[in-house]
Amino acid sequence: MRSVLSPRVFISMASLGLALQYGHAHAYETSLRPQFERLEPDTRLEEVCDTEVALRLNREQRGLAVDKVVSYTFRQVIQERNNKIVANGAAFRSRGKWFHLKFECQTGPKHMDVHMLTYTAGAEIPRSQWARHYLYD
Repeated sequence: MRSVLSPRVFISMASLGLALQYGHAHAYETSLRPQFERLEPDTRLEEVCDTEVALRLNREQRGLAVDKVVSYTFRQVIQERNNKIVANGAAFRSRGKWFHLKFECQTGPKHMDVHMLTYTAGAEIPRSQWARHYLYD
């Protein structure tokens, strides 16, 4: 069952779009940091990692314009000890299309900075599967 987004998470996700539009760490620091600080620690860990993987995809993968990452699309996120999450069923949106994504991310103890991130971008997700997995335009 999917949970409804709190206003804080919604604001954070809206600001993520702003940071991704500019595509650099400065936008992340200035626009998202105060909002991340207001989130619950577990939510913050996931949001900071989602944001970082989106920024890195945009920077490292030619032709992408990632504006959204959902870490729990196909599987629940595993939160491990040591400030780490494993998202083997994630997805990202680029230029109006959704793609499979797997990533592991570890932050500092306050979940405000990423210390380790590995990711694998996968195949496009057919539009016929979007509704079933709560993906959207």
